[in-house]
Amino acid sequence: MALSTHSYSHDLSALSARSTLAPTVRLIVKFAFVVMTWDETYRTRQALKRLTPDQLDDIALTKTQATQEAKRPFWQR
Repeated sequence: MALSTHSYSHDLSALSARSTLAPTVRLIVKFAFVVMTWDETYRTRQALKRLTPDQLDDIALTKTQATQEAKRPFWQR
């Protein structure tokens, strides 16, 4: 399973904090940040479903805990 090592969320939050951006642009950047966060959460929870028992042991989760987390909606953190 390959995971991206670069997090764009930091880049977007820094960009949205810039006071030189127009309010509409800041709103669009914040919206993009939310959508990207939701996507990352969804993908992470889908990956939990595919972990083997040994991998779950490595991250100190039981199959039940992983299943419960995977069932949560993507917008819940």
